[in-house]
Amino acid sequence: MTRLIRLLSPLLCAVALAVTPAAASVAAPASPATSLDVPTQQAAMDRLSFMVGSWVGSGWTITASGTRQEFLQTERVRRQVQGSVISVEGLGRDKADPTRIVDSALAVINYDDTTSQYRWEAFSQGHVTTSVPVVGDDTFQWTLSMPGVTIRYTLQFTRTSWHEVGEISTDGGQSWHKNFQMDLIRLR
Repeated sequence: MTRLIRLLSPLLCAVALAVTPAAASVAAPASPATSLDVPTQQAAMDRLSFMVGSWVGSGWTITASGTRQEFLQTERVRRQVQGSVISVEGLGRDKADPTRIVDSALAVINYDDTTSQYRWEAFSQGHVTTSVPVVGDDTFQWTLSMPGVTIRYTLQFTRTSWHEVGEISTDGGQSWHKNFQMDLIRLR
């Protein structure tokens, strides 16, 4: 056994020396040119504190077939990654049959200090949407553009309520038609 250890020791040292430079380069901090300003990101995310909390309520949407579908909704909005990211987890249930899930979504919001822009990335029903939202005092708006159709969602908050309206335009934003509304109250 001792002989085996003596034979393997040089091999293990060689492997350790070969791996160490690669590991050191991976762990090395970013160069100053690519350093991120985390305090700036956190301060920008502070502007969205009005969204953070647990929310519950109801709403309606116009489905692709043109029928109105009413739903019960929960939203859980949390600050994560040392306050530099906000996650939004939504779950919608059919109002007529609350055991049936009609929508499940996850979105993340962050702030890019190099471009001075927020970023909204949402995942729902197999789709991924990325946009640059407009952030105001107690308001948040994001838009999804596709060939021939633009959809925008405008969220307005008070200390205890979340009111959201979805609108669709097929003429480049000249006219808008409401196709979604949601009203929630803050649980905590």
